[in-house]
Amino acid sequence: MIKPLILLFAFLGIAFAESSAQTSYQSRFENDVVAVYELDLSPNASASTLQAAHDSFWVSLTSAAVTFSGQQDKNVTQFAPGDVRFFPSFETKLITDTGTTEFRGVLVALKPRALTSDGCECTGNTGKTLCGCKGAGHLESLWAFSLGNVTLAGTTLEAGEGFRAAAPRDDMLLVAITDLQLQDQARAVGGDSVEAPILRLKGGEAAWIAGGRHQFRNVGSSTVRFVTFEF
Repeated sequence: MIKPLILLFAFLGIAFAESSAQTSYQSRFENDVVAVYELDLSPNASASTLQAAHDSFWVSLTSAAVTFSGQQDKNVTQFAPGDVRFFPSFETKLITDTGTTEFRGVLVALKPRALTSDGCECTGNTGKTLCGCKGAGHLESLWAFSLGNVTLAGTTLEAGEGFRAAAPRDDMLLVAITDLQLQDQARAVGGDSVEAPILRLKGGEAAWIAGGRHQFRNVGSSTVRFVTFEF
């Protein structure tokens, strides 16, 4: 009788751990193109990978050592805030914080197939970092990279700093690395920047921005950082 009870408690423990991992994720945004979640992991904690059947990106909000486990291998990544890592569909099953600090990250899963059909290339530091290649470093304060039909870009703006001119952009997802207040001066009414809408996000939150002409300016009092995924 003791052995069946032991097996029962072991099973319940596994089920509880899996349930806890699932509830660790917080949904941040979803439409027909992307599903976005935030995950917070304490040191030595693990969570099953959501949306594993889709190509996905992990955006780090903190400095942390994270191990991504697949069917046959493990990939250890040393993240810095603002780093992004691409994973093809079915490549990962488990994510573990193997460092000594909390990992806060944002998972961006691509719903349509073949958006990244060209594959990942280890070109330059940006490509190496995104693709998890040998010799990769951390992403710089300003960077851009095209992966199939997705164009990624990382931006850092000092207080009061903004883009020099309005530029036409396709539909895009914006993920905040830090708390931010961005004013889209290209959307000003009658050319008056005071009337331009302001996008306010906390670090880890995301917003969908419709295609058109955009000119963002940091109207907050501190430096902001964000990553965009343009489709």
